[in-house]
Amino acid sequence: MAGAVDTDEQRFRGPFPRTFDWARWPLSPRRLAAAICMLAFASALFRQGGAAVATATLVIVETGLLSLPWRLPRLDRSARSFWAETLCGLIAPGGALIVLMLTNHDLATRLPDWWWFGVAVVVGAALLAVSGINVLAIRSGLLAFLMGPTPKAQGRARAFYTAVGPLGEEALFRGVALTAAPVAVTPIGLLAAVAFVARHHVPPGDNGRGTARSTITEITAAVLLLALTVLSQSLLPALLAHVINNVPGVIIELQREDTGDPHTV
Repeated sequence: MAGAVDTDEQRFRGPFPRTFDWARWPLSPRRLAAAICMLAFASALFRQGGAAVATATLVIVETGLLSLPWRLPRLDRSARSFWAETLCGLIAPGGALIVLMLTNHDLATRLPDWWWFGVAVVVGAALLAVSGINVLAIRSGLLAFLMGPTPKAQGRARAFYTAVGPLGEEALFRGVALTAAPVAVTPIGLLAAVAFVARHHVPPGDNGRGTARSTITEITAAVLLLALTVLSQSLLPALLAHVINNVPGVIIELQREDTGDPHTV
């Protein structure tokens, strides 16, 4: 029809058209709700004052960047574009870790009683059980095969994010339970748990998180890791449990790398 705008032309309008799909803006209801949860968490951090203001600012910046209409499918994007989106997702947790180390190093490295690490191993194993992941299928490479190959740069970006993410996420979402005033621990701790789940849903696409099981796993992790932190009065047990839960994801992403060899995943 005369005067109609071609769909492909419309999608490629705006800056960095091969990275962003501007026709898919504004946010979907799901992404908008997740972003609002993150901004509510940032507001709570602002009210804590002090170093928390810097962390809150980083949360707002990261939420804004992840709310951009990153182009789907991601497989069609360049390595630099994919890494840019991945690193945007480390702004708040990475910044929170730096802020915590600079302003409260003793809390960041506080050791609990040794047996809390045993509890952490149990919690990590429980999270793997809730997720339903088959550890034997990871070892054999079956899960990676079923998920299909992925470009090397994207596989390594996801593996990097999954490996280093827990360090900052514990500082961001569980550290607040140790730094907040006693009267504020419960409300801000619960808000942090909600934000932890919501953050996974701010970027576009389901990101492997569109199922009921994945959501249940996220909620279970948010609750158990918060409880582990509050009860042990240390970030380290929750960090250990989080890492245990993430290790399979790192392995799978590395196994999925497309090497060009038809006999490998």
